[in-house]
Amino acid sequence: MNNKTIIYTGGFILPDKNAAANRVVSNGKLFYLLGCKTVFLGLSESDKGFEGARRVGGRENMFEQTRPLSTKQWIKRLFDTSEICLLAEKYNADMVVLYNLPFFTLCRAKKALSKKNTEVAYDCTEWTKDTDGSFIKRAFKVFDEFLVRNFAHKIADRMIVISSMMEKKYSKNKKLLVLPPLVDINDPIWHQNPQKDNKIFEFCFAGVPDGNKESLDKVVEAFACIEDKAVRLKIVGITEKEYISIYGDIPDNAVNNIEFLGKRSHEEAIKHVLGCDCYIFIRRSDRRNNAGFPTKFAEAFTCRVPIITTDVSDVGEYIKKSGRGIVLECMSSESIAKAMRTVINNKRESEKTLDASFHYETYRAEAEKWLG
Repeated sequence: MNNKTIIYTGGFILPDKNAAANRVVSNGKLFYLLGCKTVFLGLSESDKGFEGARRVGGRENMFEQTRPLSTKQWIKRLFDTSEICLLAEKYNADMVVLYNLPFFTLCRAKKALSKKNTEVAYDCTEWTKDTDGSFIKRAFKVFDEFLVRNFAHKIADRMIVISSMMEKKYSKNKKLLVLPPLVDINDPIWHQNPQKDNKIFEFCFAGVPDGNKESLDKVVEAFACIEDKAVRLKIVGITEKEYISIYGDIPDNAVNNIEFLGKRSHEEAIKHVLGCDCYIFIRRSDRRNNAGFPTKFAEAFTCRVPIITTDVSDVGEYIKKSGRGIVLECMSSESIAKAMRTVINNKRESEKTLDASFHYETYRAEAEKWLG
């Protein structure tokens, strides 16, 4: 695949406005390392409509489409692959990678691009039935998840998956690449120097809870059991008002020691993770969470901070091998609080070096074999 071009398209907001964008851009760096140019086609962050595809911030290889708002627009986009095909033709693409797009879009793209001898790959990072919008859209999402989970590997020429659970499910596709969330440890965001109060032990959570995937309320309940004024919980990605609307009131004895920072840039979120004493996130062990892989775990692991988490996806293996953290056996507030106290009592100096387990160059051999 040397000197070839790959089009990467999906619902990501470029250049780094959501976890999906961080994933595909890192994957693009991996492909570039192997001699492949990657051109991205994402979604606009704005609700304002526009025609066609436009460049993102003047970048040569990043484009965006308008975001479908109405059910009619959404259905049209479901079957319309014209912008994908135009971009593939413009760059004489050898492969188009669809990131978590609907199964019908995969089928349409495969039919259109096979005529041009362009391969279609599918990057699957989630099996989720959850979505917002109309009843039609929500009902369709349930059906689409079933189709993607069971048949995507039969339609796509190649597959990229994010976890060992997906690897087993899609193993019959011979061109299968397992890529967890990757990072670029040479990027300046990983070399920030956060201000740190050594008298305060700081737990950190960073993400955008939706009330289904994240169990942030369990973290807050457990934190309320600590009753130590020298301990703080920093929550990045949600305001206090938003938390209450999703999970309910915050325990009175914990309010003053919890800091809600709301939505922040990716750079700032990483800065807070770099500066914390322990990263914590709690997720139920279900199909959705085990099939995916938490991006924030990969980022916290890269920062070499201790992590408290439940045993979802493949995270337990990373903690077991590194010894940096605690994998909980249950989600009770008592169990989480016990783990918090253990980490506080065993506080250690933050490590200066970054962990390269999720650095994109680490996966060079696997990607080279996949592209071959």
